[in-house]
Amino acid sequence: MTLLHCLPVTRRLFCLLLVLLVCSANVAASLTLASGAKDNTVSPAESPSSTEWNLSASPHWYLQSTLAIASESDFGPALAFYYERPDQRTSLASLSAGRLFRTSLLGWPAEVVAYGGIQYYGERGFQADAIGATAYIKAYRQFRVGRRQFPLRIGLGEGLSYASRIPIVEVEDFLPDTSAKLTNYLEWTLQTSLNHLLGHGGRRFAPGIRDIYIGYSVFHRSTVFGLFASKGGGVNYMGLGIELVLD
Repeated sequence: MTLLHCLPVTRRLFCLLLVLLVCSANVAASLTLASGAKDNTVSPAESPSSTEWNLSASPHWYLQSTLAIASESDFGPALAFYYERPDQRTSLASLSAGRLFRTSLLGWPAEVVAYGGIQYYGERGFQADAIGATAYIKAYRQFRVGRRQFPLRIGLGEGLSYASRIPIVEVEDFLPDTSAKLTNYLEWTLQTSLNHLLGHGGRRFAPGIRDIYIGYSVFHRSTVFGLFASKGGGVNYMGLGIELVLD
């Protein structure tokens, strides 16, 4: 089964995600206006329409929201959008904030961001809902594809994930053993620029908001071959995400 088979659920999640985006954008714009108005243009050297940003001039803050549903598919197939529906479909809502702290990784230009996040696990009545938290480091690389130089932004994060209650989909996946509240965390994103899609060119998306990225996200909790629990295993949460890049 592909992710398209979950379109009704995904559509509802996307509507909720748009609400989160509007609220986040309003908060960011209000904070910026309170500290003083900024020019709404970007110099050619800083323009997001170039092949890559001048990372030394990149914004410092990142605000990301994700809505997803649990999948039985392994991490590799999930990267290729393959969705396998579990018996208990835990839903996930996540909000993360991060700050840029490096502009290169292993000698390559990259945005390296330190994030902290909070999550809400919706259990659909199978058990009590849970809350969670993540702390992770994520690296981004930007590419241009095709004659029209369509922008793609690939991100991979690594860190820790904690849930106040082990999600039901993980409970079922690990039977007869148990998973753990604290696990390893991987995050994969494939995004594109909303500025580019709307034809904004080199202009900022809004005062204080340099760009907004939308795309596909995989939220992965894993015990790393039994390092965090008595049994190895993991569960993916596949969904849609929006990220604001703030000045």
